[in-house]
Amino acid sequence: MTTVNPLAQGFYTVPEAARLIRVGSSRRIYSWLRGYPKRNVGPLLERDFQPIEGSEELSFLDLMEVRFVEHFREQGVKVSSLRIAADALRREWKTSHPFAQHRVVLVADKADVFVKEVMKESADQAGDPRLRSLITRNYAMYETIKQSLLPGVEFDPETELARAWRPIPGKFPQVVVDPYRAFGQPVMEVNGVPTSTLKDAWIAEGKDADAVAYWFNISARDVVEAVSFEGALDNQERQEAA
Repeated sequence: MTTVNPLAQGFYTVPEAARLIRVGSSRRIYSWLRGYPKRNVGPLLERDFQPIEGSEELSFLDLMEVRFVEHFREQGVKVSSLRIAADALRREWKTSHPFAQHRVVLVADKADVFVKEVMKESADQAGDPRLRSLITRNYAMYETIKQSLLPGVEFDPETELARAWRPIPGKFPQVVVDPYRAFGQPVMEVNGVPTSTLKDAWIAEGKDADAVAYWFNISARDVVEAVSFEGALDNQERQEAA
């Protein structure tokens, strides 16, 4: 039996997770992690790290599942539907992270029929016509997921779980989130330096990208991409807070 190195799982506070997947609401994520004890409703997700003295952190796979749930929430799907589906998929696939798996994200091959049936049953139990519509319309669910969730995600061929992610691949193709690098913080692929570190250095150097490039032995273009990526996340935070 192999032991998972906790240092290779990524570490994210809830606000960091909200910023990365551009949810804007930490409160929503907390509700998915904690559930509603007063209503006797358990957590939606089974996270890797349990709270320690009030401090809550997510792993990389937790982050990928939060991203999945947020996407479907934006599509008008009830969280209660996803809760039922998650429970069924966890039992069938014997994994605590069904929404971070290649099979459920791609909805293809042999898992296709099973996943669709699980989702349809979940929609029926939760009285969720929106989820049923996404499932039953020809290719609608697949196309919706493919366009919004698959770009930038790399899957491990053995575990079928997500192993790396480019948050905004179209605009910032060199920025990658990899649990094995910098504890899962966004880094530049070329040298593994966190984008936040490069932005801080850029500010300290009077916004001189060439100077930062010299100190970190990368191109000025990579520095600009890192700074712009951090700026995109900051702008999203400000828009959500407004």
